[in-house]
Amino acid sequence: MELSELIKENPGINLTVNVGDLMAFAQNIANSTAKTIIEKKDERLYTRQEIMKKFDVCSTTIWRWDKLGIITSKKIGNRRYYPESEIKALVSKERG
Repeated sequence: MELSELIKENPGINLTVNVGDLMAFAQNIANSTAKTIIEKKDERLYTRQEIMKKFDVCSTTIWRWDKLGIITSKKIGNRRYYPESEIKALVSKERG
């Protein structure tokens, strides 16, 4: 049984968990929160993998662009997302 199910069924329970289970639980919460935030945004957010594919670059290049201010990311949970407006600005810079 997953930790989240156990907690839902027994809200007052005291638990002893191992680090692996705790990390998986935290990751599930972060992913769920990120998904909720992304769905509520009016602007489309892209993942790092989508940006890599769109511009045919590696993750190091995207990291460098972020550090140099060429593209700005938003951190949600432990992941970075890139707003559509940033992608459009980057495309216009490439063409200009």
